[in-house]
Amino acid sequence: MKNVVLATGIFYPDLGGPAIHVRKISEALVKHGWRVSVVTYSDYDGEDDFDFRVIRIPRSQPLPIKMIKYFFAVFRQTLGSDIVYYFNLTSSGIPAFLSAKILGKKIVSRFGGDPIWERVVEYNKRFLSILEYYKDGYYMKDNPNLFRVIRYMLNHTDVIVLYSDFWQKFYEKYYGVSAERIKIIYNPVFRREFLENNTDDEFTFLFAGRFVSYKNLELVLKVFDKISKDDGRARLKLIGKGPDEEKLRNIIRGLSSRDKITILPSMPQEDLFDHIKNSSVCIGPALTEFNPNFILECLSFGVPAILSRENGLTIKLPNSWQFSAKNEEELEETMRNFLKDDFYKNAKSELNTIMIEQTWDKVVAGHMEILNSL
Repeated sequence: MKNVVLATGIFYPDLGGPAIHVRKISEALVKHGWRVSVVTYSDYDGEDDFDFRVIRIPRSQPLPIKMIKYFFAVFRQTLGSDIVYYFNLTSSGIPAFLSAKILGKKIVSRFGGDPIWERVVEYNKRFLSILEYYKDGYYMKDNPNLFRVIRYMLNHTDVIVLYSDFWQKFYEKYYGVSAERIKIIYNPVFRREFLENNTDDEFTFLFAGRFVSYKNLELVLKVFDKISKDDGRARLKLIGKGPDEEKLRNIIRGLSSRDKITILPSMPQEDLFDHIKNSSVCIGPALTEFNPNFILECLSFGVPAILSRENGLTIKLPNSWQFSAKNEEELEETMRNFLKDDFYKNAKSELNTIMIEQTWDKVVAGHMEILNSL
């Protein structure tokens, strides 16, 4: 029997791309005769009812302690495994990579984003897109040691699974990863149901994600306050949590449009789907949008999306749906365009031509092919 360890930072019942991918891949592997162990950080203390083993390291513990515990948990599972598959470049990736290297196991990785840039912009040290950040060499000023660790890991991992051409070019250019090591498996996106929303009374712009500075929500609030004065239908809904929540609430209190803006906490996926179905346009305004699952879900329900231009989205959105992340006028023009009936109707129709069919079956089959080849 073939054995694999999947090392992840989040897992069910957490939401997010890695949590969902690890579960889907694990379930498929078990069906095909693999023995699977999942190691994760978690606050969940309920029962696990899976056909594979799940080892949870309490997330609430101090960082050094939980990382040491995570390393030994992965190491024990790796002793009897053939492959280690890590889904994070730092908190789970480093312990998993070390375990695999010490024990001479094959290594696969799938991840999204870049932890160096994300930490810097999240803590408001810099306000740059990821391409601006790397072009100007800030990674070697802010965290050169972590850069070197990640570069070493990636160049000594057997297969690196990425979900967009954007990331392949990025890691080839800045981390020196050979194209031969990289496999592209696009994130799942498929048509669920295309709804005809009534926008006569209310037109809702929807954001869902973390409330952190690089998500660029302050700009969205500023622009929305302008356009809502000219169109009484306009509404803005923000769903999520994060360190900037109170700051955003304070900004909203000072806006003339405050009664048209709603903030809701993070919620289960099915509840989020209800909000997507009842929205008019979804918005991904971050300085860099990697391949946001939220935007893909919106498109799958036939809801158009506004997205910052620097993105790695699987689907190529029309230019008129995109804006430069720091350009207030361009975002305002884009949001105003969607409020126009003709533009909105054309956008809904255009979704029929840009949607692709990347089902979970195709995604999982791609991972199976890679693991079987090793």
